[in-house]
Amino acid sequence: MRAVAVYPQSREVRIIDHPEPRLAQGSDVLARVLEVGICGTDREIARFEYGAPPPGDDHLVLGHESLTEVVEVGPEVRGLAPGDLAVPMVRRPCPVATCTPCRHGRADFCFTGEYEERGINRLHGYMTERIVDDARWFVRVPRTLRQLGVLVEPLTVAEKGIIQALETLRRFPWFAPEAVQRREHGVKAVVIGAGAVGLLGAMALRARGFEVWLWSLEPEGGPQASLVESFGARYRSTSGRPLADLALEIGRIGLIFEATGAAPVAFQAMPLLGPNGIFCLTGVPGRKGPIPIDAATIMKSLVLRNQLFLGTVNAGPDAFRAAVEDLGVFAEQWPHAIERVVSTRHALDEVPRALVEPPTGTKSVVRIG
Repeated sequence: MRAVAVYPQSREVRIIDHPEPRLAQGSDVLARVLEVGICGTDREIARFEYGAPPPGDDHLVLGHESLTEVVEVGPEVRGLAPGDLAVPMVRRPCPVATCTPCRHGRADFCFTGEYEERGINRLHGYMTERIVDDARWFVRVPRTLRQLGVLVEPLTVAEKGIIQALETLRRFPWFAPEAVQRREHGVKAVVIGAGAVGLLGAMALRARGFEVWLWSLEPEGGPQASLVESFGARYRSTSGRPLADLALEIGRIGLIFEATGAAPVAFQAMPLLGPNGIFCLTGVPGRKGPIPIDAATIMKSLVLRNQLFLGTVNAGPDAFRAAVEDLGVFAEQWPHAIERVVSTRHALDEVPRALVEPPTGTKSVVRIG
């Protein structure tokens, strides 16, 4: 079967003939890959900045954002059947017996860093025609989300951060659980960046009752601004005003959700976070030189204003389930907005070129099945 693979030693990206997978144990699932998302991680691996093939292999099959259709299940599998749609998770537990998160099924909080990741680190990915994995790594997706299911991951990145943010907000006695349930708490959130993670994060925040402003490069009045405003958020352009001016317009900012991976932008935004606020980082900066920061002011604000900074990446089962549920909400409430997040669909043969060319649009997807 065909697959897209990188060869780190020869620095090649090409279509290969990959061995067909087979069920090897009773808990295995054989699935046909329908679609795979392309993200910044895939592009960085294709530039050979990181990424490790499985032991003994000279190549790594790419792809960690996918939607699949179940073809066959082992005799021990429950809750999945042939014909079901499912999204496979990415990270696998490390082998260290003392790593409590991994032993509790939460490799996304791994202590050791010895985990494996499909399509990234020591495990082949999903940019191929069929895969086999243990049933516990699959999350079922309703058939009604066939056109959107490929967005489950990366939406999980935002979901994980929002889950942690809400847990933190619940520590306040005035942050009533019933207000969260009714989506009426009114906490003000700023999302920085209008890429796929930023847009999906903004939608997830809106669905949970946050007042949302999205700040990004595209001009106000353009297509991206129209998309943002269509699901009830407010769009502001970096060319129109600095973020400090936006903070004056908004008032007290309870949550800043960073989705750019640009360290200078993130650190410029930190002083604008309000008292008791949460700053959620989702981007991973590239290998660039150091930037100057006012560390004393940041530290002072953290201490005196009871602020929390957290990072989110590679989510666990709870975030995957939340992403599936939220995509259903988005499809019902803002169908035209969520459908516009996927901007380009490629055939498998087009992927090697697409990985090295500058990305266009919001989200590129590979159509396989």
